[in-house]
Parts: sequence; C-alpha cells; structure tokens
Amino acid sequence: MVGKHHFQKHDLWWLIGYPMYQLLGTLRHEGCHALVALAEGAQITHFVIWPTTQRGHVYFGYTAWSGHTDWLPIAAPFLGDLLTYLCLWFLCTQVGFKRHWVWTNLVILRLISPLLNSGYGYGLAVLRGGNDIAWLNQMLPPPVVHGYLILTLLLYLTGLIVLLPFPGGWPPLHRGAPAKRVFSETRRQ
Repeated sequence: MVGKHHFQKHDLWWLIGYPMYQLLGTLRHEGCHALVALAEGAQITHFVIWPTTQRGHVYFGYTAWSGHTDWLPIAAPFLGDLLTYLCLWFLCTQVGFKRHWVWTNLVILRLISPLLNSGYGYGLAVLRGGNDIAWLNQMLPPPVVHGYLILTLLLYLTGLIVLLPFPGGWPPLHRGAPAKRVFSETRRQ
C-alpha cells in the first residue's frame, strides 16, 4: 500500500461532522435513485435529502418519480455504493495523500458510508420492510438481492479490517507483517 495513513485517536474528532456526512450520504443515495430514474425516462416529483417521516416511519430522505421504470432505479444506490467503494478503496490504498485529513474523510465518506448505507437498508428490510431492499425483493428473486447485499457487506467489512489498524488484532493484514511468519508462530503454540 502506497499511503502510510492510519486512523489515529484525533481522527475521532471528525465524528462531530456526522450530520454533514449523513447529509452527503443521503444526497448520494437519493441522487442515484433520481439519476437512474431520469435515465429510464421517468420524471422526478420529489427529491428530499433531509430526515422526514412518512406513513409513521422516519426516512433520511426520499425520491419519488412518475413514469415506468424497472428495478434499476431502486437498486441504484446499492450499485453506487459498490462502485464508489471500489474506486475509493483504490485511492485510499494506492495514492499517497499529503494531508491526512483528506485520507480520513475519503475513508469515512466512501468506505464507511457504503457499509452503513447498505447495512442499515438491509437491516430495515429484514426487520420491517417498506424500504428499497424490501421492494427489490418483490421485483427480483430474493436470493439474488440477499446474495448481493451479503457479499458487498462482507467486502466492505473486510476492506475496513485490512485498511484500519486494530490494536492487537489482525497482524497479517496490516503493517506489512509477513503471513508466513505469523502462521508458523501460531503452529508452534
């Protein structure tokens, strides 16, 4: 890995900016819905990126459109999560940043955000339904939807484990520890 950045204790101060990150994540999520719906010929009737309630449920935002579309506008944010994750995984691991704060914000916005977006959506679909993933389960074979989400969530988690240093854990996955040495020490115990 080219970059020598790792999360540090003082990076936790960036959590103060969580409302900004949430707003940007909602803009990206709803923007994906809208962009793909427009590409399929629909007309956007509502585009909301702030928390609201509808039918007794709290939503971080929502997009509504009129006109016929297939399943792709509903799936767009989750496909967008994967695309941005892969692009920014490359940036965070292969490009050296002069400013640590730039790296930290890219990790938060594009590596952690897809995990939270997909994980939250998947959790809601399992617990109560009525969201994007629940609708996708009605439009596509459920094993395809569940399989895609489980695989991408595992990818996001694995990427964070590899990228972020965890004190006392995962020595073969960071700091350049050779795997052969770690496995041979484990065998001796």
